[in-house]
Amino acid sequence: TSWGYAKTGAFLLPPALCALVLNKNMELGDADDEVFKRVNSKHGGGTVGILTDGEIDRADYYVHALKLALVPWIRPELYLEL
Repeated sequence: TSWGYAKTGAFLLPPALCALVLNKNMELGDADDEVFKRVNSKHGGGTVGILTDGEIDRADYYVHALKLALVPWIRPELYLEL
């Protein structure tokens, strides 16, 4: 196998963030800074961090997806191409 596939979880963004991202073409991190009065949040806990009160931070959000994408290398015998 030469590739793996997985994705992160999904969650609803508050309407104020959606409006800035969709209507003003803002990046999520910049919209987060504006709505939550933060600075450079995309390099910290991220939007998911503030929405979950720190239960899941930006790094945690990607961990499961990364591990799941590695499954074909962890169990290659199950992914042999015929």
